[in-house]
Amino acid sequence: MASSSSTLWKYDVFLSFRGEDTRKNIVGHLHKELVNRGIVTFKDDKRLEMGDSISQELSRAIQESRIALVVLSKNYATSRWCLNELLMIMDLHLRKKMKVVPIFYGVDPSHVRHQTGSFTLDKYQASETANKVTNWRVALTQIASIAGKDSAACEDEASMIEEIGEDISNQLLIMQPVDFSNIIGMNIHMEGLNPLLSMESESDVRMIGIWGMGGIGKTTIAKCLFDRLSRTFPARCFLENVSKIYRERGVSYLMERFLSTTLGLYENKKKKQKLSTGAELGPHEVKARLRHRKVFLVLDNVDDMKQMHALAQDTSWFGPGSRVIITTRDKGLLNSYGVTTVYDVKCLDTDDSRKIFNQLAFEGGLPPCDYYDKLSIRASRIAEGLPSALEAYGLFFRRMLSLKEWEDALCRFERTPHTNVADVLKISYDSLEEADKRVLLHVACLFTGEPLQRAINFLNDDELQGRLALRILADKSLIEITEGGCIKMHYLVQQTAREIECQESMWRSRGKRVLWDPTEIYEMLRLNRYDESVGCMSLHMCKMPDELYLDGHENKNYNNLKFLKVYRHMDHIEPMLHFKNDNTELLSSRLLRLLHWDAFPLTAFPDGLDASSLFEVILRHSNLTSLWKSMKLLQLRRLDLTGSRYLEQLPDLSMAVNLEELITQGCKRLKRIPESICYRKRLRKLDVSFCDELNSYHITIRELNGRHHQQIVLYFSRFNRRSYSIAKLSIANLSIGGTIQIEMLSLEGNVDHLCFSTDKQATSDWTKRDELGLNSFKSFIRRWSEDMAMSEFHVHGPVKKAEQIFRPTFHGFSSLDIIRFNYKSDGASFLCYSLSMFPCLKELNLINLNIKVIPDDICTLQSLEKLDWSGNDFETLPETMKQLQRLKYVSLCNCFRLKALPELVQVETIKLSGCMNLLLEMSHTEQDCRRFQWLELWLDGCKNIQSISNHLRYFVSLSYLDLSSHEFETLPSSIKDLSSLGTLCLNKCKKLKSIQGVPLSLKYLYAHGCESLETVSLPLNHSIKHLDLSHCFCLKQNEHLVTQFLKDGHGEEESPRFACFPTTKVPSYFDVTETGKSITVQILPSPKVLGFDACVMLTCGRLFRMQFSPFSYSWSWEVDSIFQLELKQDLFHSHESSFNSVKSDHLFIFRGSKTLGEEIENFSLISDLKISDEFKFPPAEIKSCGVRLVLEAGQTDKINLEKMMTSQLSFS
Repeated sequence: MASSSSTLWKYDVFLSFRGEDTRKNIVGHLHKELVNRGIVTFKDDKRLEMGDSISQELSRAIQESRIALVVLSKNYATSRWCLNELLMIMDLHLRKKMKVVPIFYGVDPSHVRHQTGSFTLDKYQASETANKVTNWRVALTQIASIAGKDSAACEDEASMIEEIGEDISNQLLIMQPVDFSNIIGMNIHMEGLNPLLSMESESDVRMIGIWGMGGIGKTTIAKCLFDRLSRTFPARCFLENVSKIYRERGVSYLMERFLSTTLGLYENKKKKQKLSTGAELGPHEVKARLRHRKVFLVLDNVDDMKQMHALAQDTSWFGPGSRVIITTRDKGLLNSYGVTTVYDVKCLDTDDSRKIFNQLAFEGGLPPCDYYDKLSIRASRIAEGLPSALEAYGLFFRRMLSLKEWEDALCRFERTPHTNVADVLKISYDSLEEADKRVLLHVACLFTGEPLQRAINFLNDDELQGRLALRILADKSLIEITEGGCIKMHYLVQQTAREIECQESMWRSRGKRVLWDPTEIYEMLRLNRYDESVGCMSLHMCKMPDELYLDGHENKNYNNLKFLKVYRHMDHIEPMLHFKNDNTELLSSRLLRLLHWDAFPLTAFPDGLDASSLFEVILRHSNLTSLWKSMKLLQLRRLDLTGSRYLEQLPDLSMAVNLEELITQGCKRLKRIPESICYRKRLRKLDVSFCDELNSYHITIRELNGRHHQQIVLYFSRFNRRSYSIAKLSIANLSIGGTIQIEMLSLEGNVDHLCFSTDKQATSDWTKRDELGLNSFKSFIRRWSEDMAMSEFHVHGPVKKAEQIFRPTFHGFSSLDIIRFNYKSDGASFLCYSLSMFPCLKELNLINLNIKVIPDDICTLQSLEKLDWSGNDFETLPETMKQLQRLKYVSLCNCFRLKALPELVQVETIKLSGCMNLLLEMSHTEQDCRRFQWLELWLDGCKNIQSISNHLRYFVSLSYLDLSSHEFETLPSSIKDLSSLGTLCLNKCKKLKSIQGVPLSLKYLYAHGCESLETVSLPLNHSIKHLDLSHCFCLKQNEHLVTQFLKDGHGEEESPRFACFPTTKVPSYFDVTETGKSITVQILPSPKVLGFDACVMLTCGRLFRMQFSPFSYSWSWEVDSIFQLELKQDLFHSHESSFNSVKSDHLFIFRGSKTLGEEIENFSLISDLKISDEFKFPPAEIKSCGVRLVLEAGQTDKINLEKMMTSQLSFS
């Protein structure tokens, strides 16, 4: 409505009625229904309905209401009060300042329209109100023409009142603008949807699906769209929760509701009677009413094809310019009706999730202290960006009054989901067939993060039909297939699926089909009470209550076990599950498809096991020295023995005809690769890297021509034995080390390590990835070759095989690593004739190869995102690299001969460490200054660069800058203009005397080993959180530096900040000091204490030096206001003579949390120094510590504190 936005409404609904007819029946019930729905309703409970004039209170209430609900009853027209009220209401309606909804309660609408029956006005003709009769007639005629409710056409009064309440709610949704501006992440959704809606196109009809998992915010997004865009459409409708209406009232009511809301149709009594005889409203009528109208339609939460069939079968149902939005969890439903334009709603990122959670969980939207902040991070992570879960958890934790309650609640929700969250997700689960539910459960326990094809291989049997089931799960947003072809399942979906299995197993005759709880599995195995219904067991050993030895009791209940996964964290060294007396009954199932056992405890694989069904054997970091001698492995697809350091030989794999992957990475004693794998035509992945005993092999890499791709052939030879080849045709993923000779069409030379991989993509209709296909590549090559011909192009590099550049076949690698482990200045140059054979590369690493020339056709790698060419001998790089628009990361470290770079403005990270001859010359036009997108720049050791300050002005977006080992005496002046700079490294700038002029954005400053550094000046309100001045022994301003760092920092900084610099005594800034590692201070009730500053003095032996990195300390708040600080300094032997005679004492200072809490009586600091086990004697120790309390603004800086100090002088 035109003027609605400028009116301050007080009421949603004004009730107009004849009291004597309706007060004690329909009006009373109707008022209760509206109030229960949260609709602000004006009902005059004191009205006497006498006289002609309306009171000022009623007149004001009418003008301040959005909707007038007029109950037209038998005696309505007998009241002049009611007629005057109606007159005022209809005047506002005609001026578009009010919406009117009539209710014909026990009266015929035609009597109202024609003023007959009880609505005759004849009695007023002779009275003093005769002059008003004409206006009353007009008002009655007008209201009778408005769509409303006829009580005679309704099933009963209760259902009629419910329908009216629902209609009013929907109308208010349309009328009342909702402020979506404060909903975090909404603007991003609107930006994503705008191009799909294409509102500027008036001729076509667009149907757009909004698709995503339950609780992700689809309805809210649709409401925002409706609020922003629908007002310009002559017909519009937001039909909320279509699935609920359909289930409760049926398809006929759904269509009636749809049409009446969209067009304001009035279904009269006669039509209702017609419908009741069986002539129900059909889809053809929906199409007939809307095909010439421009409509904005939202069908919310559609979950059945019948709903689409009834409301929006096709775009031809709607007039030109129409927009139809469908929100659903089921993409298959959209596909069935040709809705190809789909907006996939993603979960919120980490930052937005924390903002939403904090807004709901904390008063003011901020955690009251650091400890609550850490807990809030844990809580928001559980929700994993799902808005409905963030809301549920945020509101739940708002009620928690103590840290202990927070901890207990977090432990609960990390095991099982919140009831409200589970209920939302269970709707999708309940819509699945039984087989699909079982596949979902298997995915939740085994295949999250795994390749789609792997899950299909395991689950695609007659019982589960895995391929179909996984497709259904993806369509219903219960899983996601990533661009890399892997399965992704939301953490809360995993939790919900497991919780449902627990609940359903309680009433099944048999128990659980899938086991995953470590404690439950531990007890089952310990007591030997395995249930034969279990088909899948997934055991996380790190979470077992205790170590367990399986005894020798025979148990035949393992016969149905198909999936056995016993796994651990990679840093968890010792196994927790062992066999006792070589009992291997757990492995005895003849149906076993997956055997995954990290740190497999046996030294020899048990004989006699039936392996006929095994798809995968994964025994990483096992104790095995040998595997089986003879087994039928007809189904085996993957054998992974990574890190089995005692393994000496592989079994005969001649029977493993379906083998696709063989991985022996890090099997240091493995002596040979079985010759039988050369006949494995399906082998796609071979990883035999870091197998030291295999270095005696000489490996030659060659190519064979394939139909579409060049194919790799590996030749192995050992001493004087004959050579043999493996994986001749189909190998797509290889990682191998040793003495390798590459003899490919475009690459030639000897290397130590070769690795290439090909992305395993899901089929295109499972993912939304837009790839650079073969046709696009050929088209690019053709244009590029024509351009080169026009410019008299000459190959930049070896021309021996330049004719191979335009070969029609290519390698489909996504990454390629060719590496020598050490750079040798006189090493043989690796020859790189062409790179055009690798058009799909995203990552290219050619390291320590002494390459002298990179070919110009590097520009054909249009998918390239990352390259590392460190340790090579080229002096320049091709200018064609500027055409690599996706290139974001470049590393050229230790390219000692490199003199110049092309202007790679598109790159975000560039590492040039040790490029000692680099000049870094740039053009000097002003317009070039902001073209560079560089965010991170390493120039450490690039001492040949002149006028660094002039060069830095080109890189205004830098957030990281390393200028270590340069020889300037003062900081380059242009650094102060880098307004986004967060990290600055100046380590070992041995001539640097002063640091000043750093930008306010700087958070990390490293100046370790700046031997000449005397002064450091930090700006007022600096943002530095980490300052490393270790081994800067010429510093002259320790007291002033402490004050600058701790007191002049940005006042709003909540997280602690840390600094380290050399000194021999604790500065006087700290009020309370004590020898040893800990100190406790009693806090007096006044003045108010906000936080604390503290210091720890470290001393290091003269033969050692320390460096202060962000990883050299950690901190935590413990109960009873104890601040626990753990130092893990980087300590190493000093070989520089200037340090040999110095015993280096360093002061570690930090500002802690600004909020200690109002009822804290004691504060304690406990510090500890962790020393690596490689040191026989501790090279460093904590000497003393100190504290200064941070007081409320306006209080004195120093106060007399009664202190209670405890100290200890033990080493760690």
